[in-house]
Amino acid sequence: MKRIAGLMVSLVALSIGFGALAQSDLDVFPVGTTKMVYQITSEEMTEPQILELVVTTYEDNRYTIRMLTEQTGTEDELATGFGFIFGAATVSSGAGHDVSYTSLQALMDQRNRLQEGQDYLLPDGGLFKDIVGTTIADVWCLEGTFENPDEPDTRMTVAFALSHPVYISPRIRAEELRDGEWVEVFSLELVEYTFTESGG
Repeated sequence: MKRIAGLMVSLVALSIGFGALAQSDLDVFPVGTTKMVYQITSEEMTEPQILELVVTTYEDNRYTIRMLTEQTGTEDELATGFGFIFGAATVSSGAGHDVSYTSLQALMDQRNRLQEGQDYLLPDGGLFKDIVGTTIADVWCLEGTFENPDEPDTRMTVAFALSHPVYISPRIRAEELRDGEWVEVFSLELVEYTFTESGG
């Protein structure tokens, strides 16, 4: 449970801190201000964490990125939830398992070629399947389930935005198989998306 939640937090940290898994490059954001608000939940949190990302694009090919995060909880919950923001940006499952994000990056790079109802075998042997179209915070997406044969007791739902640029995928949900049932252990979801043109 903590293993996969830690894995997801690392994924978010990479997306925010280094752009390694950012779904869209900054140069695709239109001139103006794009605001993305995400809600993050995990088994360790009693209340969701709010993450707000604002990308401002200027006409001279410069950008400003602003991040605001908010969480209410116990001291332990806050230390866990905010750890990734204050420097813990490692790609590790926390349980000695090597984690490759190459497949997810390949999917992000090829998201415009994905089709509903199709399954995709990934370079590392993983599978991206059960792809459906969905709208998340007014952003049209294709969403599917990512399964790794080396981790049969875990799966991840990932949505790729097609209609609007986003910095982090609009939905990432991690689940673990427990006593024959899938249990959600981590979720990050886009809950607000706005764009404001620059004032000239």
